Amino acid sequence: MTLHIPTLMLALLLGFLLLTLELGVALRRLHNRPELRSWTWGCWALFAGFAMLAARVVVPVWLSIVLGNGLICLGILMYTRALYRMLLDAPLPRWLIAAFGTSVLGIVVMLSWPMHQRTAIVSMFFVVLLVPAVAIVVRHGWSAERSLRTVAVTMGLAAVALGVRAVHAWLNPGDYTDLLQASLGQGLTFLMSFLSIMGAGFAFVLAVFERVALQMEKLATHDGLTGCLNRSTIDAMLSHALERGRRDRSPVSFVLLDLDHFKLVNDQHGHRTGDAVLRAFARTVRERLRASDVFGRTGGEEFGVVLPGTDASGARRLLEQVRGAVEAMQVRDTIGHPVRITVSAGLAVADPASPISGDRLYGRADRALYEAKHGGRNRVETYSGAESGFFAQEKAPAGAKVPQ
Repeated sequence: MTLHIPTLMLALLLGFLLLTLELGVALRRLHNRPELRSWTWGCWALFAGFAMLAARVVVPVWLSIVLGNGLICLGILMYTRALYRMLLDAPLPRWLIAAFGTSVLGIVVMLSWPMHQRTAIVSMFFVVLLVPAVAIVVRHGWSAERSLRTVAVTMGLAAVALGVRAVHAWLNPGDYTDLLQASLGQGLTFLMSFLSIMGAGFAFVLAVFERVALQMEKLATHDGLTGCLNRSTIDAMLSHALERGRRDRSPVSFVLLDLDHFKLVNDQHGHRTGDAVLRAFARTVRERLRASDVFGRTGGEEFGVVLPGTDASGARRLLEQVRGAVEAMQVRDTIGHPVRITVSAGLAVADPASPISGDRLYGRADRALYEAKHGGRNRVETYSGAESGFFAQEKAPAGAKVPQ
């Protein structure tokens, strides 16, 4: 039994052309995806490489060997580059670029070698370029998009098949007297190697679409500037926490945090500095929360925190830590001037025996925040249910603006 190599070559050419066309359609839909662009260039390089190998009947053999194998090396390198961009947002390491250059130089040096020896060494060059792609997915992408696991498995199979091809060529020189020679060993290893690489390409496209879908889902639930949950999501999480608190008979604390005099930061230091302050503030708060706590941006410079299973005294201890940490934050503007910021907090606690709604608890925290602002800012106030003093503002007209 033998495999007809020219037929295999034609099938691979058509397969990589189909994959490249699919990637072209994907690029039209997904703008600014450098990893997808790199993989597309890799497909074009592989397509051109196989075309050059098949064209040795009409072009000089030495040119077919150098360009064909060199372009295949380049295609594999571009695949690895795409994975580095996707998983690490980093360029290729220099040693891998050096390995590619060494491989091309080795192909030129081996032009006069016997076919079976050249096939064995070039196959190992391909393996050396494939292994880093598998390794980076296993180390950094195995728990990310599931389709990336298929990329790692198929590229790993390609590396194994190429390794088997190298050993088989070295031990069976009679099967490797010509690239187009009909041979079961040569044909089977050739087919398995590059079909696996082609399969990795289709899996990579799925992984990119999977990542885009997750990013769109995150954009729908998170604030783009700070990475916190957005207002609608935190409202839903607060309602869920209240329901669970009633089932577990545990209190739920809700906090509104508002940066003091934040408008002055934007006016005096610029909006870019204001954005930096918001990001630093979000990071400072997040570092002090538990995994079960919920932190979101409710609008502008105001943030909300849901603290399940936390009573008033526990919430106040946390908020005092947050207040002190925010006061000590080190943020500088675009010309290096320090920017000092403080935060006011309004706290409201839901008793598990009380059927209070999320909106009503939010209103209580808002009134406590109002008192913290009028009481001098940079402080924590707890809703007490009193109607005297500033809590009487509950009767003020709707839409009254909280002082900054």
